[in-house]
Amino acid sequence: QNNIEKVTFVKVYLISQGRLPLMNLNAMIDTVAGYHQKENILWMLLHSFYHTRIVSHENTGVLKRMDWLLDLMGYIRNLAYKSTPLQNVDLKECIDFLLWLFAASVVAWADHGAPLLLGLSADWSPWKHQMILPELSEDRIGKHPSEKLAVQETLTLLPSSISLLLAKEPWKEQTQKV
Repeated sequence: QNNIEKVTFVKVYLISQGRLPLMNLNAMIDTVAGYHQKENILWMLLHSFYHTRIVSHENTGVLKRMDWLLDLMGYIRNLAYKSTPLQNVDLKECIDFLLWLFAASVVAWADHGAPLLLGLSADWSPWKHQMILPELSEDRIGKHPSEKLAVQETLTLLPSSISLLLAKEPWKEQTQKV
């Protein structure tokens, strides 16, 4: 359990900094789809999505993010229509996780306001939490009540965020697909 979170953190950090392509998320997502504490993983992914937007790198550019999101949408569709088989994971649970993931990416990429409202920042380090809440350690990323609430609020922010995202270029061209 703890290893899944640590490996996920390292991978999403490297992706968020552009050191690994966004498509590397796909294998990790398949691995964590059956993990029981998905809110922790979703917080890390939400933070990572925000960083892929604010960090300038060819692996995190707007076209790479758009391609990845379109692939995610296709994957969700294929799972929902059962044209992509799942092994050892409940279909409903997996689709729920992927929809949270979709919401997190849209909210993080649509504008800067929503991520800031959710408590995201340009700083990955947990030292900020340790100064405010000493009981938190690096093993507690994504487990604080405010972080869990932030993940839940991505669904609330999804309708306005998707409108904002699709109003921008090159996202505007994908309106029919979304």
